[in-house]
Amino acid sequence: MSRTFTHIFNILVGILIVAEGAVYIFMNNKDGELHLRSMIMTALLLLAWGMSYRKQVVGDNASAWLIVTIIIMIPMILPWLFFI
Repeated sequence: MSRTFTHIFNILVGILIVAEGAVYIFMNNKDGELHLRSMIMTALLLLAWGMSYRKQVVGDNASAWLIVTIIIMIPMILPWLFFI
């Protein structure tokens, strides 16, 4: 697996996590209160993604951590499947 693919893929995943978190936080913003559950979920996904990305860059088993990153993407993908 090339380093270029690793960086490009992980940057795109990070952007998607931030974008989807922003959508959920602002779409669920009712009566001027921020949606705490969306903020916590976004923070947890960003933390898990960051740890996985770091392990891919400095670790010796980058392929296994790429699979972890794909698993991290499941909570991002599932809500959109209900709209298709």
